[in-house]
Amino acid sequence: MNETFEKICKMTQKKLKTYVEKELAKSHEEVYVGDGYVYAQGTFPVLLLAHLDTVHKQTPKVILQDEQNGKLSSPQGIGGDDRCGVFMVLEIVKRFKCSVLFCEDEEIGGVGARKFIKSDVAKGLEFNYAIEFDRKGKNDAVFYDCDNEEFEDFITDDYYKTAYGSFSDISVVAPFLKCAAVNLSCGYYNAHTTAEYVVVTEM
Repeated sequence: MNETFEKICKMTQKKLKTYVEKELAKSHEEVYVGDGYVYAQGTFPVLLLAHLDTVHKQTPKVILQDEQNGKLSSPQGIGGDDRCGVFMVLEIVKRFKCSVLFCEDEEIGGVGARKFIKSDVAKGLEFNYAIEFDRKGKNDAVFYDCDNEEFEDFITDDYYKTAYGSFSDISVVAPFLKCAAVNLSCGYYNAHTTAEYVVVTEM
């Protein structure tokens, strides 16, 4: 697992976009690549999201492993926000054929998400709910007013706890799709700094 995740961390956004397109083509018959996004139509009525960019000016040249604590980091910033989410989505669709949306440039205002909702691909899509993997920690569930009481109870029934944040791609996509949505933790800490690290077991 670490080898694949590390490979994802070391890619530029442009290379990662090409990579996820090829990976999704293995599991999905319909994959659409547009300016700002990659979308794959699944058969399971749930939309999974993650974003392809990071805040770091350069990709990791070296990834450090703390085997005692199960942490991965990089002097350049590992980019767990949101390479963790990308990795997790690609793992999930090996088992469940959910629809997938990977967005570009979330870190500068959800640029890719905004382009997606204006595209022909987005028209008429319906999902039971959407899950984005783009949150620090291990058990946060952030809803950004994209929920209802029943959905929040469903998500926080066992492991996840309601938390609060400022923005992620679901803030744009969920209101357009008119579906409930949540942003879940994916095991990264100290996001937006070079001290960022990923706890592999939590991811």
